Amino acid sequence: MSQARAQHPNAPLTPEGRRRMVACVVEHGWSVEATADRFQVDAKTVRKWRDRFLNEGPAGLEDRSSRPHRSPGKTPRKVERKVVSLRRRHRWGADRIAHAVGLAPSTVQRILNDAGVGRLDVGDRATAAAARGPICRYERERPGELVHVDIKKLAGIPKGGGWRHHGRGQAPPKKKGTIGYRYIHTALDDRTRLAYSEILTDETGPTAAGFWRRARAWFATHGITIERALTDNGACYRSRPWAAALAETGVTHKRTRPYRPQTNGKVERFHRILLEEWAYIRPWRTDRQRHQAYDGFIHFYNRHRPHGALGWQPPITALGDNLPVEHT
Repeated sequence: MSQARAQHPNAPLTPEGRRRMVACVVEHGWSVEATADRFQVDAKTVRKWRDRFLNEGPAGLEDRSSRPHRSPGKTPRKVERKVVSLRRRHRWGADRIAHAVGLAPSTVQRILNDAGVGRLDVGDRATAAAARGPICRYERERPGELVHVDIKKLAGIPKGGGWRHHGRGQAPPKKKGTIGYRYIHTALDDRTRLAYSEILTDETGPTAAGFWRRARAWFATHGITIERALTDNGACYRSRPWAAALAETGVTHKRTRPYRPQTNGKVERFHRILLEEWAYIRPWRTDRQRHQAYDGFIHFYNRHRPHGALGWQPPITALGDNLPVEHT
């Protein structure tokens, strides 16, 4: 690096200016105070450069790195590697990683930024890697007071795996009508974040109604009586089978405002977790392989995965004393 680029932009003296200043003291016998007045700097500055010159010669007048010789508070490289590994393997946010490794979220975010994986919302989910800013959270007072319901459409996997397994442009040609979509139906309790979810073949009214009956029964086994269900304005949620299923279970239906998906944000966030930590976490070879891993992930989410909004406890713990004995 050249001297011009190394020089601090606000420095009053260049190395050449320091040489002239030191020469006034060392060679011409000027006093430190007079030299300081001549070069319009503090007397301590004159003494510093004089002493460096006397101890190190002309090299002592060059710029030095501002990096400290020791950084006792610096995060160990092993921990930094673990932070980056957790982001790449699990695509966790900074808060979640901070909880896992025992660092401050700001420290984790700095490590992720330095490693070039500071954002999760850029690029392909399988390879890119951030965290969004803090959001304002709210939650209902009791389990079952409100359950968020939504559907996430997910492309099927061709036989032998898609491009994630073979590489772009290398996947076998798709046969018309053999892949299609899978539909993830989810019901998530607002208070506890407990989720009941199934992968189904369509998003019609009868399918959604059947899912709702099974979801309500599942929540009942966990001691949760559902009072209201919040959905978007999709066709299946405006159908007669859906209305009949809610009427049978004595549940009030609430709909989100049009073009306001954030109203149903908790289940939307759950579906994003599914994409990050299950659907795209590895290159599945078949739909069956991916589906077999689904039940295990839902069990992990409900019973073992720490949730930031719950004080880094899994959703099942939010039931507290209401948890039936068979689920403790």
